[in-house]
Amino acid sequence: MAEPSVKRLARLAITALLLAVMAISAIALLLLACPASTLCSAAVGWSTLSAPKKLRVCGGTAAPEACDIFEGEWVWDDSYPLYESKDCPFLDGGFRCSENGRPDASYTKWRWQPSCCDLPRFDAKRMLETLVENPPPLVPVPEGLKIRERLRNKRLVFAGDSIGRNQWESLLCMLSTGVSDKSSIYEINGRPITKHDGFFIFKFRDYNCTVEYYRSPFLVPQGHGPAGAPKFVKSTIRVDSMDWMSGRRKWRDADLLIFNSGHWWTKDKTIEWCAYFREGDEVKMDMSVNDAYRRSIQTLFDWLHREVNSTKTQAIFRTYSPSHFSGGDWNTGGDCQLETLPDKTPVKSIEQWADMLKPVIDVLGSNHMPKLAGLDILNVTRMTAQRKDGHLSVVRNPASSRQAFLNKTSEVKEVERIAATGVCLVSLTPGMSFSTPSS
Repeated sequence: MAEPSVKRLARLAITALLLAVMAISAIALLLLACPASTLCSAAVGWSTLSAPKKLRVCGGTAAPEACDIFEGEWVWDDSYPLYESKDCPFLDGGFRCSENGRPDASYTKWRWQPSCCDLPRFDAKRMLETLVENPPPLVPVPEGLKIRERLRNKRLVFAGDSIGRNQWESLLCMLSTGVSDKSSIYEINGRPITKHDGFFIFKFRDYNCTVEYYRSPFLVPQGHGPAGAPKFVKSTIRVDSMDWMSGRRKWRDADLLIFNSGHWWTKDKTIEWCAYFREGDEVKMDMSVNDAYRRSIQTLFDWLHREVNSTKTQAIFRTYSPSHFSGGDWNTGGDCQLETLPDKTPVKSIEQWADMLKPVIDVLGSNHMPKLAGLDILNVTRMTAQRKDGHLSVVRNPASSRQAFLNKTSEVKEVERIAATGVCLVSLTPGMSFSTPSS
């Protein structure tokens, strides 16, 4: 059952980080201006961002609560991007598309425009630290309530595949625009960002906060099969247990915990790689990919309910972002290298992505009605489906992949194998955030 609206509004400071999940330079962190539900209310006036602009009459009403921020269109905005990749020291070389040779910058100029309201512009300094003593009278919260909308002394954690990595890197860049001394932002173990490392923790020294990324494409553990498993089973994905990083103070105790998953839950990345599904010590040879994905989402739900303190931690699950290959798929010769503009045609049906969306809706709930207190669903499938222009394609840094390949991870081996076809799943940064088969 959804958390009462007053309690959700009181948690607006944490929910304001919702936009980090988007990691889209045009929409940036603007969606975080809204509370946990998709209905944008007057509460945005005291969010970490500036107040929304005037509301337009929509569906016969101009009431603030009538605005669904996920219904809208991409519009051109000359004031974007929010940062230039050349000015950000926190990007993997493979995502520096302008430096790697992409001739146009149009993909950075699009801003998400909801149909019934205007979103405020992202402000890094206000997100890092803002204190609002008295919310405006339109906001239904107890009198005198102090809303601390800031990252100071907080942990923001991304867990998932390369979608999460793209968003995390982009958020680092966006937040760094509010910090004059870039040397005060550093990885606590001294590691540079590369695709082969399993996790990174970047600290903003002056705010005593961390922005972290943990690579976990399935959110559940993948490893060797149990004793007695058939010899052709090279690995198993245990769908009834959370990734080991979920505990040990890595995920569970975060202040904001952002999940994504889906792009590795396909037959060609599991069963066809001789990776089968497992519950306990039993390998489920007949379990389908769809059933396994649903079971993993149920495992996530159960873990959140059992292990995570919803009064401290705000959890967010980001829905599936479609790929944009033409002339084939990622492993059959498809490419997207000629795409320079978004598809402005509204997406009327999401049925083609039902396998990735229905388990999430059935188990976790929808953006209108999450099924667990302290959980929000960021429903970005329609808006990301239109951004066929926001991919790496052939504009990547081969050296980044080759160096990572030397570390012999399955992630980068696959990147290297498909590099010649272009990557039409992973995003340009800044730009749209999709996924990659190398997640």
